[in-house]
Amino acid sequence: MGALSYSMFPENGEVHKKKTITEALDIRNTWDRFDSGWYEKLAREGYPQRQFTDKDQETWGFMPLYPAVMSIVSGITGLSLFTSGLLISNFCTFLAMLFLYKLSEEKFGKGIRTVTLLMISAGGFYLNIVYPSGLFVLLTTIVFYFSYKEKFAWALIIAGLASVTRIQGCLLLIIPGIEILLKYRQSSYKFLPAVLLGLLPMISLMFYLYLTSGEPLAFIKIQHAWGSSDLFPLQGFLSVFSGVRPGGSLTNACFWVIILGSVLYCYKRLPLSYIIFTVLYVLISTSNELLYGSARYMLGMLPVFIAISISPYYIRQIFILINILFLSLMISAFVTNTMTFL
Repeated sequence: MGALSYSMFPENGEVHKKKTITEALDIRNTWDRFDSGWYEKLAREGYPQRQFTDKDQETWGFMPLYPAVMSIVSGITGLSLFTSGLLISNFCTFLAMLFLYKLSEEKFGKGIRTVTLLMISAGGFYLNIVYPSGLFVLLTTIVFYFSYKEKFAWALIIAGLASVTRIQGCLLLIIPGIEILLKYRQSSYKFLPAVLLGLLPMISLMFYLYLTSGEPLAFIKIQHAWGSSDLFPLQGFLSVFSGVRPGGSLTNACFWVIILGSVLYCYKRLPLSYIIFTVLYVLISTSNELLYGSARYMLGMLPVFIAISISPYYIRQIFILINILFLSLMISAFVTNTMTFL
């Protein structure tokens, strides 16, 4: 689909040029776009060693774990950073689907169905390209599975790694945290060392940014360079309906409504931690003035796919139809450098 779209459609703002089969099948030509270049730059150069400023776009806006792994794999294998990123994303996605299958099958009896729903979702292609989605989904599924198996200490530690893969990863501490409070309220203090280890990656990142740039929250404040104002929950929805600033996407707003509605519809069959995680995930992910990336962010929201898998047949079919349609549109938009639908 990507190669076909790349060969048939003009890139954003350019006159269409006919591409050869070799050009169309070149993975790098087709998929090395948008944030991929930023992750490669961060893997190659690290964060800037200078005073923080939000006047220009910089790698401060990207979390470090995925590019760090890219750099390690590239150094060991001799492969390019782009190729290393592809290998990491696809390997992590494979492992993530194994953990997701085990979680959903053992807890809900819907393993194959849940995995299928995630893989055909509108943002599913991000799992296989040079984006941190594959790694983030792997860490997320491990946290959910270890929490289900009551391996709470390991779940807290893995959640810490997820927090420096994508900012929403901080919310994963909620999954084992709530389960600990519900099941081990009197002895919850025993998990304090694991909680501290879970907080360590984010604290370390902030301390490093303070030492090298003078701004521990550089990864948040740099968003101004991409045209964002100060963040607050649900700001993206206001931009859709207020008309104050164009760019708020009604398509993305509809995706967020579907995401939240699907989990709330099945709230009686889902653990409390799943529901709280989903609500907070939506609040954080829509706090930007520009509402975008809903299909990509949805990949880390496992309760959504579990909720759809245990929903009535007609709901599953509507979800599948919408996602397959938008999967095609989003792939075409991505490979042609078009922000529409992304």
